[in-house]
Amino acid sequence: MYRLTQEGKKYLEEGLPEVNLIKLLSKEGPLPLEKIEVENKHIAIAWAKKNNWIRIDSGIAMLTAEGARALEKEYALEKALREVDASGKCEEALLKILESRKLVERIRELPEIEEIAQLTPEIIISGIWKIKPFKRYDVLAPAPEVFLGKKHPYIQFIEEVREKLVEMGFEEVKSPVVESEFWNCDALFMPQDHPARSVHDVFHLKNPRKAKIPDKELFERVKLTHESGWITRSKGWGFWDQETSLRLVLRSQTTAASVRYLANFEGEQAKVFCIDRVFRPDVIDKTHLIEFDQCEGIIVGKNVTFRHLLGTLKEFAENVLGAKKIKFIPHYYPFTEPSVDMAVYFPNLKKWVEIVGSGMFRPEVLKPLGIKHNVAAWGFGFSRLAMLKLEIDDIRFLFARDIKWLREFPVMKCLL
Repeated sequence: MYRLTQEGKKYLEEGLPEVNLIKLLSKEGPLPLEKIEVENKHIAIAWAKKNNWIRIDSGIAMLTAEGARALEKEYALEKALREVDASGKCEEALLKILESRKLVERIRELPEIEEIAQLTPEIIISGIWKIKPFKRYDVLAPAPEVFLGKKHPYIQFIEEVREKLVEMGFEEVKSPVVESEFWNCDALFMPQDHPARSVHDVFHLKNPRKAKIPDKELFERVKLTHESGWITRSKGWGFWDQETSLRLVLRSQTTAASVRYLANFEGEQAKVFCIDRVFRPDVIDKTHLIEFDQCEGIIVGKNVTFRHLLGTLKEFAENVLGAKKIKFIPHYYPFTEPSVDMAVYFPNLKKWVEIVGSGMFRPEVLKPLGIKHNVAAWGFGFSRLAMLKLEIDDIRFLFARDIKWLREFPVMKCLL
């Protein structure tokens, strides 16, 4: 069954546009297209031409002989409109044309119903809801459990930390996942025989195996610093191998993003951070993965001191973790001096946990990069901190697709 649309009802009363057009041309004679005044003129011209009722020559519309004959009999589409209005049906071919022109629409036949259990668009449009009773509902009856969509807890935590760092005045930077050992280690004054650079601690690429020399002058300055200390008043490490420096690896620390940033830095001061994935060979268990996230940051400035670093770490612990108890522990890192770890007391764990390593970049790092100001640097294993924040004891849950665990996990909760 079909019924007329609002446009179909209008055409039934006022005539189809193409019929009104040929009536006008019959009365007025040929007319320029711009002087034709009928409603829906473009539709009228299109269908009149399709029916061969008019022809257009040099912008002038004129009635054809077939158009004149059409005025002497009833137009099939107008007859079809009347039939649909009266009975809900007409000839199939004409019905398809009317439906394509959106002059009629199908009426969905509703099954006989004694009472309405659920409102549907068809029931509302048909008006059946006015005359049929509604089924009574037991509002205390159990309903199916509904689970709303939400972000993964780990993603929530990453975004929370990112937002807090931006609020503290830091800007986010990125670096490539595939790095040369030059950026991953050498530019950080990490000796080439350091255990953290062995095949047991870094993933080496097979193809391609080597990177291009990044900047010949910078490359030479880093080389001299490793060999003899260059102009840094250091003795260096006493050795250097160019082939080792150009080996490609999967980034093992996001500090590479910091030195890449410093290599192109030309300002007076800056605060930047990087949250990204790093890769290290390891045996996968509840506390180890071969890929995890780190968060690194640096503060650059002429008057930046170790005191500024400690203050920034304290602000980070208080703002991001809500820490109440904080302490600093002296430590050693190859590329910072002095160096310190920050520990935070976790009441729920009833213990102190070292979460951040930090220090002031050494001259052996800064001078080859052309940096004349002090640089305070800090970093931490993001995934480990997330385990504490989310109170989970298996790092694999950070990347889990366990629907039950994800559904039951709170949207976010404070750690301390």
